[in-house]
Amino acid sequence: MSFPERPRMKHTLGMIFSLILAGLLSQATAAHESVADAADSIDARFVLDLHDKKIDDVLTLYAKDAVFVQPDGTEVSGPGLRALYESTFKSLDSDLHLKRTGLKHDLNTVIEDGTYTEALGAKDTGKVENVTGTYRFTLHLDADGHWRYSRMEWH
Repeated sequence: MSFPERPRMKHTLGMIFSLILAGLLSQATAAHESVADAADSIDARFVLDLHDKKIDDVLTLYAKDAVFVQPDGTEVSGPGLRALYESTFKSLDSDLHLKRTGLKHDLNTVIEDGTYTEALGAKDTGKVENVTGTYRFTLHLDADGHWRYSRMEWH
């Protein structure tokens, strides 16, 4: 006995599987775009707050256990972050520009790589130094639903 409906059922199951797969891929793409949007947003806030010397606003972008790695490899964390920004804001004006070259997302962690250019103006002399390099930012999604820097590396 032949069952002519069987090929049609196989075709229907294949279509259903394809639709489910397309939906999952669409959700994954939307989640990645959402993470990219979040990284864009926090980076834009960081650059603006740095430029405007809003120390309290800058510090809200960091997780409580965040680590800031300076170009020379020195690590700053905890209360040292405030001291670092207070010292920097007193002596320098910053015009920072970030260009992302990579973004990796894994659950509640995002690693962003890129290049930067920064014009650093010394307040006491007025001399401007143009600095370039690379950066790596690690962001974590905190329990309150906000992305925050947990590690910021400058090279």
